[in-house]
Amino acid sequence: DAGVADGSLVPPAQAPDAEAPARPATIRIRRGDDLWSIAERYYGSGVRYTAIYRANRRQIRNPDLIYPGQVFTLPN
Repeated sequence: DAGVADGSLVPPAQAPDAEAPARPATIRIRRGDDLWSIAERYYGSGVRYTAIYRANRRQIRNPDLIYPGQVFTLPN
């Protein structure tokens, strides 16, 4: 049924729409995080750190320097 998700009812206003684009996930940077480890955790490959860098280029001047409290988009 279109109104059921994981066994629970979804109100019509929140029902998934096939035409609506999925919102990208976000992550709040914690002490000790780096783009490589975030990419490994979310994508299964550290090499994908470049996707995170490109999606957040306005916030990241140097991909080796990210700071706790920053919020980054994790593209699909």
